[in-house]
Amino acid sequence: MKNFPLILSTVAVILAAVALINSYKTQVQSVNTESVAAALKESPKMIVEAMDIYQKQQQEEALAEREKALETVNNADGLPFVGPEDASVTVVEFFDFSCGYCKRLAPSIEKLIADNADVKFVFKPVSFVAPISRPLAQAAIAAHKQGKYVEFYKAVFEHEGRVTEADIDTIAQSLNMNVDQFKKDMNSAETKQTLGNVLELMQKLQIGGVPTLFVNKKSVQSISADEIQEVINSSK
Repeated sequence: MKNFPLILSTVAVILAAVALINSYKTQVQSVNTESVAAALKESPKMIVEAMDIYQKQQQEEALAEREKALETVNNADGLPFVGPEDASVTVVEFFDFSCGYCKRLAPSIEKLIADNADVKFVFKPVSFVAPISRPLAQAAIAAHKQGKYVEFYKAVFEHEGRVTEADIDTIAQSLNMNVDQFKKDMNSAETKQTLGNVLELMQKLQIGGVPTLFVNKKSVQSISADEIQEVINSSK
């Protein structure tokens, strides 16, 4: 090839140019790093100020994410609910079937449901208190699919002692559910995804414990039926 020497020369020029550019970048990065290090050494306060700015940005982002998540808190999205879908007042409960305070709250929730036919109650089970919490949360969704959620909720919280997986089957049978379908729904990918969505929402809302109630997106820290009823009344 007559042009082979020319090609080699061109390649050599390109490689030399690339090497020169990389060398320049390294020098610039080195100068910048040394400048920053020197500046921080002279004024350590800059580190504290930078951390304060960073933390403030993180807090603002978390708050914005929480406000965005709060807009969806009333959605049932495959979860158990009681009452009119288009109710003007919605009560949302994040709870764990293995939580002692959630058990104490349960009679109040049952009373509120009985006293407020025009209110929508949405139940968002989570599962971090005990290993049985997860199967119970899945079972709650399966019971809802057969129109037996409230009965299941009541049966679990009224159960003496710790609930086992065998007890879940016994409760399903006692409520005259189709047990085969119940187990299928309980272990479906859809049910597991639904619970995953609840956990994600809980994290975005920065909920640190259960039970946590929302009445029309307003957080309510109480297990008293009378106090919760007052918030419901003021929201109508």
